[in-house]
This record gives sequence, C-alpha cells and structure tokens, in this order.
Amino acid sequence: MICIVLLIVACGFSAVTASTSSNVIGGDRGWYAFHCHADGTEISLDNDVKGVITDGELSVPIYTTGTPYKSYTATYDRDGYHQSVTRPLTEVPGKGETVDIYVDINPVPTPQPTRVPKPVGGDQGWYYVYCNVPGATVSFDAEVKGTISGNVLVVPVYTTGTPYSTITVSASDYVTVTEPIEQHPGKGETVDLYITLNRENDIPMTG
Repeated sequence: MICIVLLIVACGFSAVTASTSSNVIGGDRGWYAFHCHADGTEISLDNDVKGVITDGELSVPIYTTGTPYKSYTATYDRDGYHQSVTRPLTEVPGKGETVDIYVDINPVPTPQPTRVPKPVGGDQGWYYVYCNVPGATVSFDAEVKGTISGNVLVVPVYTTGTPYSTITVSASDYVTVTEPIEQHPGKGETVDLYITLNRENDIPMTG
C-alpha cells in the first residue's frame, strides 16, 4: 500500500512539473518580424534601437504584458545613401504570436556640397543649407530664408545678432524636417547644414 501511495505522489509531482515548464517556455512574449531588402537598415521602436536588418530580416521580441510600442523607425545611412521613415504600429502580437512588417525603404544619395563662392564683408557669417529637393523652403526659427536652388541655399547672418536655434525645411509631398542649429558661424565663417527630405507615404506598411 505504501508503495502505491508513493507511486501516485511521484506521478502527480511529475505532472505538475511538466505543466509548469510548459508555461515558462517562451514567456509572455510575442515578436515583430521586420522584412526589408536593404541590409544594414536600423530598426527602432519608439526611438529605442532594436537592431539592424540582416539577410533581409530582423526579429524583435516584446513582452505582451508591457506597454505597447506606438511606432517604428527604419533608418538606412551608409555608402553615401540615406533614408529614415517612421510609421505607426497598428497591430500588437499576442503571446507566442508574430506580426510581420514589410519595410520597402528606398535610400537616396546624401546631398554632396556644391561649393558656392563665399560673400565678402561685414560682421556676417553664412549658413550653407544643402538639401536633396530643389525648391524646398528653408526657415530659421519659423522665419523663411529662401528656397533650395541647385541643392543649396546660402543664408547670411549677422554674428552680433541673436543666434538661430532651429532650421525647418519643407516641400510639397515631402515630410517636413525640423532640426536644432547647434553651430553658429563667426565673422567671415561658414557653417554647413545637411537636410534630407523623404516623400510622404512612400513606404507601405503591413502588419
């Protein structure tokens, strides 16, 4: 009788152990599977870098019990080419599930400087704003300074005035870019600023 009881207890313990192990495997996790033809593209979720595309894919594990991510950013910046796009995440994977996201990123050449002869005279410095979209409007602190011509706009500034803090570049059918101005020209000096605009809705997102 004692042997039978011990056998039943042992079998019951084994069953409980197996059930517990089954729950532990995988945890409360799901995955985003990013698919992209451009190897080296960096993937971020809500500005948190998760890795780079390798062999056309990147698998990103997430905890299903955590706060859902709202958006992803795909950035390609190598070999003289650049593009960065941000798209909303409209689906959240459940426990053990995978959501596929296809990123059709199309990097464009990074604008190369086409040096314009530097003006001479006065307590002035100059910003050389380079952009890949001719005709794009350039503003400093919401003050329009002109439009891009031949991939460049030269903006003179007085070195004794209040320094500008932001640059905004916009164009029809392109995503507007606003960035901080962290360097200011001294008298007779120039500062180069590079802005790359991406087309609106140029990358379909499924997932």
